[in-house]
Amino acid sequence: MSSAAAIDEVVHVGDLAGLGRVYSEEGALITNPGETILKVGEGWDMDVSSPWRKILPNIVFAGFEGKASSKLYVTTQRLVLVREIDTWRELKEEMSPLGIPTAAAKEVHLRGLKRAGIRQFCEIRPRDLRVVKIRRVDRRWSWLGLRVVGKNGRRYAITIYKTAGFDPDTLSIIQSQFKS
Repeated sequence: MSSAAAIDEVVHVGDLAGLGRVYSEEGALITNPGETILKVGEGWDMDVSSPWRKILPNIVFAGFEGKASSKLYVTTQRLVLVREIDTWRELKEEMSPLGIPTAAAKEVHLRGLKRAGIRQFCEIRPRDLRVVKIRRVDRRWSWLGLRVVGKNGRRYAITIYKTAGFDPDTLSIIQSQFKS
């Protein structure tokens, strides 16, 4: 993930660029004027890709498999996921004989960011998205899959899920933020 990769005003991801703007040094959300936090959930993750096609989509924000050290903030204006940088999860896909030099350089960069207290974030403005398809799973885990279209016509596939456990209340609040 680059230091700041602004896709557009609807979905914004990054790490260093969010410090002091999206999240504080402690990892707490910095709210905008007039914004209220509705719910804070621990252990959530998300995947965002654009467009939503299954073959070679552009991964905007990649979720981690397994438990994640993260907080999901649901506010009146945004959904913001702030998570700790996990160096191994970021590097393991590049660990091939040809990717070792790149992985080593990326590891040094990520460890430096982690030492400085930088976190990764994904900020979504659900009120600016139109839902085309929605699928929800509430069994032993909480999972929400969305196909949405932004104001500019850009299509996104968004998957929001609890990494361990079941939290239907938070999932209902998340789902209520998206309009059909």
